[in-house]
Amino acid sequence: MKIAVCLKGTEDLIAKDLKGKKILDGRIAFDKSKNLGGVNVVYDLIEQFKFKNYEDLIKKVAKLKFKFKGSFRVDCKREGEHDFDSGMIERGVGEIVYNLGFKVDLKNPENTIYVDIIDDNCLIGLLEAKDLCKRDYKAKVSNQSLNACLAYFMLKLLGKGDLIDPFCRDGVIAIEAARMKLGKVYAWDENYNNLKNAQTNAALAEAKVKFCKLNEVNKINVATFLPIASERNKFAENDTKRFFENVKAKRMVICTLNRGLIDKYCKFKIISERIIVMGGFNFSILELSGL
Repeated sequence: MKIAVCLKGTEDLIAKDLKGKKILDGRIAFDKSKNLGGVNVVYDLIEQFKFKNYEDLIKKVAKLKFKFKGSFRVDCKREGEHDFDSGMIERGVGEIVYNLGFKVDLKNPENTIYVDIIDDNCLIGLLEAKDLCKRDYKAKVSNQSLNACLAYFMLKLLGKGDLIDPFCRDGVIAIEAARMKLGKVYAWDENYNNLKNAQTNAALAEAKVKFCKLNEVNKINVATFLPIASERNKFAENDTKRFFENVKAKRMVICTLNRGLIDKYCKFKIISERIIVMGGFNFSILELSGL
């Protein structure tokens, strides 16, 4: 069995994508799948257990059987409050496996033992892939770039159909949509540097994206990350206001860090809403009906 690590709050659609099931927040158990667009880490599960403290965790790890060939290192990802840090786990587990006769190689290991700790749950496996949200096509990164796994989730929520991202930044939503073959994909950004970044990345990804303004397309789906309003960006609220005044869409999925502006300017019916916490920020993801 494999474990996929995804953004908390996206488990329902990602589990469906993988034909698996949620076992913990941000963790999906599945057998095999090529649909890893919404996944950041994948590992082959060795064992899962609960623990009371550091000593209890290490004691339970010492009873496990590790079956792999070649050198290893240990990586630990930890969520929650504990009386230990990730380094302690890496050293403690590493010592156990080393004493079983396996060779350590911290720089270029043939195997990575992945210790995934969520509160009092510990999952141990052999790492298959990591940092999958970091797309190879992102040669150019714009300010306020959107996480590709979040973009993928938004598009899964939106579904098939022609779409446009009118605030495309470095093009992540549009490129993901083109790779997913949802329909014809359009994108635009009034910021010249953002637009050039998106065009460069789309070319690198060999993604079929046509760059045109919102008023040049007629009533298609919209997926976008609205401008972030702040003291440094006082134009963002006006941009959001104009967007909702002018957009004509079948359906929309909107990402925003300024939830209050949706209540203030949005004229569309909210079908669903969820909060994705990432990097200390609350990203509101709203599914909106069209006019």
